Amino acid sequence: MELPGEKLVIKLWETLTEKGIGSLLTPWHVKREGRARIEVRRDELLMLAQAEIDAADIRAGRKQVRKDGALVLASPIDPSAIRVASPNEARVEPTLGLPDVMKSAEMCFAVDQARREINSTKAILFAEDQLAGDSQTPPNRQVEEDWLHAWKEYAGRVAAEDLQKLWGSVLAGEIKSPGRYSMRTMEFLKTLSKAEAEVICRLARYSIDGGIARSQMTYLEANGINFGLLLRMQDLGILSGVEAVGLSTNHKSMDRAKFIKALISNGKALIVEHEDPDKTLKLEVYLLTEVGVQIFGLGSFEPDIEYLTLVGKKIAAQGFKVLLCDWRQLSESEGQYFNQVPIDA
Repeated sequence: MELPGEKLVIKLWETLTEKGIGSLLTPWHVKREGRARIEVRRDELLMLAQAEIDAADIRAGRKQVRKDGALVLASPIDPSAIRVASPNEARVEPTLGLPDVMKSAEMCFAVDQARREINSTKAILFAEDQLAGDSQTPPNRQVEEDWLHAWKEYAGRVAAEDLQKLWGSVLAGEIKSPGRYSMRTMEFLKTLSKAEAEVICRLARYSIDGGIARSQMTYLEANGINFGLLLRMQDLGILSGVEAVGLSTNHKSMDRAKFIKALISNGKALIVEHEDPDKTLKLEVYLLTEVGVQIFGLGSFEPDIEYLTLVGKKIAAQGFKVLLCDWRQLSESEGQYFNQVPIDA
């Protein structure tokens, strides 16, 4: 029986194997070897945890790597071998030979590379977990090689688990839709502080179809989203139009028979309909930038149903039929809505 995200996980491993990334892990074919993926991953996580401990011990001088590759405890200094000069003897300054410097530098480089490999490998595991439960159809397009190596470089720098999950989300999103996350967005994430990330997460709940509804500022302010915070997000490059007190967006229907538009927000959607296919839906918003759209697409945020209902009422007042629904993404360009609830003006 095929698991929900099996095709996406296979796509992930085809991409990684082709580019020589993720070599510490066993690809998706483990299922056909008679072992469940979760069982294999558990063993590999234990292996990675031990590797982290060993790397830390080497950096601290508690362990050494022999020429044959074996890891051994560092030899303690024998106190009896230490000779203390008498007061009449000339002082001998310690010396450090070039071979010792080279050996130390090689060891530091090897340990650093091992640490980066462990970090990026953990991010890959988080990406695999996300894709394993996603039934979206994999795209035919491939992830660019330059992008993938840049991703590995950034993911290899972070040891904190929450940041590894973030970079895992970036990889999972790129596998589902190559080109979704730009190099600029990865550069942005690299410099993002924890405090800034927390503010972005708060704001992300209120994103609807690439914008924040300006008509609901009273509600937003009551929930901690004030004008000053919006200005900070504009300064970061997440929002646009804040200083101009918002922008207006006009939406046309893609259907020639009637007007229909899906405004998607965190697993929910406002389905807007009208009998006139030439009808225009006008929304007053603070618009997300391209980077903002990509950043908000990284997380799984709890939708604010009251907020969506208020926005839906405002739309219904323009003469549209509005439904609040659950939303499931089926492919890069298609989705499905269900469990619809009507919203009246």
